[in-house]
Amino acid sequence: MMKCLRTLPLLALCLLGCNDVRVAPASSGGSKMIVAKLDTLPILQQDPAYQELAQKYATENIKLRQEMERQLHEGVITKENAGPAYMKAQAKLNDKWMKNTNDFIQTRHTKMRDVVKAMCEEKHIDMVLIDSKAYHTVAWGGFDITQDVLMKIYGNPLRPSATPQGAH
Repeated sequence: MMKCLRTLPLLALCLLGCNDVRVAPASSGGSKMIVAKLDTLPILQQDPAYQELAQKYATENIKLRQEMERQLHEGVITKENAGPAYMKAQAKLNDKWMKNTNDFIQTRHTKMRDVVKAMCEEKHIDMVLIDSKAYHTVAWGGFDITQDVLMKIYGNPLRPSATPQGAH
């Protein structure tokens, strides 16, 4: 049973995309594991580049809706065709933004993974679980390292730098 528990850190860190971690005995030297939890959403949301990306996407969505309303008002499209035309245009817009969003998130998750990995070594943490205020994955236990990660990435969680340190 204990051997199975030792593989849980791999599963938890795989959620952050960290696949190169090796299973090691509990840091405390005993059978008790040190478990932490991390909410990645505030880390992403405090990044000014995230805010800029979200604003640009929202702006393009508004322009798309306005264009569809203009076409409907001018008779370019009919009421019957407006719904399918909008859905097609929205799908095209979403495809365009999907790559930008994925690239952004991958860059930030890589930085978070590096910071969390170093923090695990420094604080002798055996497992980090991804948790969220919206979707709780940790029912009890585990200490929250979100603020620590924010401090390591941005230096000051209230005033982050333009991009995480080391991210390109």
